[in-house]
Amino acid sequence: MTVDKFKGTVIPVVEIFNSVSGEGISAGTITTFVRVARCNLRCSYCDTTYSYDEFSENNQMMTPDEIVDRVSQFGCKDIICTGGEPLEPQKPKRYLPLYLASKGFKVRIETNGSCPVYSNEELECFLKGDRFQVLYYTLDIKCPGSGMSKYNIFEENLEKLHEGDELKFVVSNQEDIAYAIKVIDKYKDILVLNKVVINFSPAYGLIKPEELVEVLKEKHQYFSNYELRVRLSLQLHKIIWPADARGV
Repeated sequence: MTVDKFKGTVIPVVEIFNSVSGEGISAGTITTFVRVARCNLRCSYCDTTYSYDEFSENNQMMTPDEIVDRVSQFGCKDIICTGGEPLEPQKPKRYLPLYLASKGFKVRIETNGSCPVYSNEELECFLKGDRFQVLYYTLDIKCPGSGMSKYNIFEENLEKLHEGDELKFVVSNQEDIAYAIKVIDKYKDILVLNKVVINFSPAYGLIKPEELVEVLKEKHQYFSNYELRVRLSLQLHKIIWPADARGV
């Protein structure tokens, strides 16, 4: 899709708000969130099911420039594009993060790992091919507990990550932890080469964070030997506000 064609589209937006980033590399920083509608997956522990329906009467149908105007009102250059699923192919919303980055925002995309990240052609069209320091991925690798692990895309996506990007494993039990470690072991060379941060996040209410900490302690020497950047990531927004609060 060309930039001019994209500017003529409308995107179903669930919500736009300014708050503190709750997890991962950006945790604790003031960020503007743009949540787009529709997701191609149905994770068992999903906490944003209200974003599933792209035709909901509660959505705002916005042009790309209307979204730029809205986020500009917050005076914050850091943006997280989330959903729903921002990178669904064949949808105008896929190009929103690229467009925002081209307008001078620093954009992080929270993607569920089942959709391809941007091709060189897409990057060239919107950013003249270079996303360094303006566009980053938080790639969620789905574990078995999500019920969606069969949809993960591995090599095609992992090879395109670079420093500043991160993986997220949301784990709900020991099986999920074992699965995550197996994935890390299989792709450790790519992850180390591309300097990707790896986050382990406990599924809220399903596994105790301290249980996950014990596993990370046990595996610390292994991670260190390969210079893997592994860390624990908690959802700060669920500590600060009620777990089901929206727009915070």
